[in-house]
Amino acid sequence: MSKKDRGPPFVMVTIQVLDAPAWRVMSHGARSLYVALKRRYWPNRKNNGRIYLSQRQAAKELGSGLSQINRWYRELQHYGFIVQTEGGCLGVDGNGKASRWRLTEVSYIRGTSSRGMEDMPTMNFMKWNGDRFSNQVGPKNLESRSRKLERSVPESWNGGVPESWNGKRNKRSRKLEQSRERPHRSRKLEQIF
Repeated sequence: MSKKDRGPPFVMVTIQVLDAPAWRVMSHGARSLYVALKRRYWPNRKNNGRIYLSQRQAAKELGSGLSQINRWYRELQHYGFIVQTEGGCLGVDGNGKASRWRLTEVSYIRGTSSRGMEDMPTMNFMKWNGDRFSNQVGPKNLESRSRKLERSVPESWNGGVPESWNGKRNKRSRKLEQSRERPHRSRKLEQIF
């Protein structure tokens, strides 16, 4: 069979992946990113575990922003479609090195000591526990940095907190309200001025 008879190259996504509950709840952007990663998988080269796609290149291919690409990488990891095998870093020569990924759908060679023996696909997406992906980076109950207290509690010279300090939060703006009264000055302050 000649190359002309085979047809154009394609990316194969199996029915097992398409029918997985994790695939159905995943966002369209994460699905597109998965196809872009799968495009770089070559079964004859056995490069699973060494697949790379930088965020900038993914943003160009998918026509999205870097923050969305970052979110979709986290989403694919959450649902178990990819596993990071090597983190990205800045090389000694100053050029960046993209993270390396393993697709859980296909077999892979673990390290150099396995002597060409392939490990079976782990299919982590089939073991999904039903928790939906949340875009929050840290624990769910923490407030974002922008909603933290904007200023610290003012202290007088003697180390105490002024009596007029009102430490209640306004429910509408979530900012700390201060009383309009002037803080009580200690006698040491009055002597200085």
